[in-house]
Amino acid sequence: MPTRALRERGELLRRALDSVLAQQEEGFQVVPLVIVNGPAADPALTRELRADPRVRVATRDQPDLPAALRAGRDQVDTPYFAELDDDDLLLPGALAARVEALEERPGCHAVVTNGFRRDSAGDTLNTPDAAMVQQEPIRALLKGNWLLPGSWLCRTDAVGPELFQGMPKYLECTWLALKLASGYPMRFLERPTVVWHVDTPLSVSQSRDYLLGQAAALGRILELDLPNEVRASYRGRVAYACHAAACLLLKEGCVKQAWGWHLRSLKEPGGWRYVPLTRGLVQAWWGA
Repeated sequence: MPTRALRERGELLRRALDSVLAQQEEGFQVVPLVIVNGPAADPALTRELRADPRVRVATRDQPDLPAALRAGRDQVDTPYFAELDDDDLLLPGALAARVEALEERPGCHAVVTNGFRRDSAGDTLNTPDAAMVQQEPIRALLKGNWLLPGSWLCRTDAVGPELFQGMPKYLECTWLALKLASGYPMRFLERPTVVWHVDTPLSVSQSRDYLLGQAAALGRILELDLPNEVRASYRGRVAYACHAAACLLLKEGCVKQAWGWHLRSLKEPGGWRYVPLTRGLVQAWWGA
């Protein structure tokens, strides 16, 4: 469980931990390993975690999600391992369902399940077409990401730390879905076993850095071995990511930086759609 252990998110982290520890009621020994990720951690919350005998805690000096995941995987000493964000929930029986799915097929290295996306309007099933994911998991990603944070389980002896090697700082779930689907025998279960909270306060996915980091994350995804149509789809998203960054920086008054992102968007496939922004940038440049 990677977490920045912010004071403002303490109750969310406790709730997530409770959902993990409740899995023991299904007869499993569950070992939560909390990776306190970076210097912004609340000291009192960190002490509370360390004082809980049910929880193992490791700390990192710098906030880096891929590095935190690799650090957690390095410490795994159980037959299976999974991940859960500090603001999400495992549903009752989540780990039992995943372990059963793997034990039914000894040659299967990973299982991913459905889940719910929760926002102020309620819960929405993340992947309505589970059959398509099971049949063509990589191409199914073009319709939507079927891998939610906390929705998967892997065999420790079959899936090593290399699973996280090269993971981008953002779009990590898309990257992980592609890595699992292309590199490991995998099952997808229609049953939802996790709740992903979309609009949690102080979420990294709502931050400025997240938006500005999309193009780099897509570049890392494009380094994977992908079918041509899948590669073309993700390649086409780079132009929009650059355009979105240019719009944000223009709004902030960072005209020179916005120009750089805009010119990059125009060079990408489909970038011609964003030519109209040129006028706004010229006006802002002369106005400055």
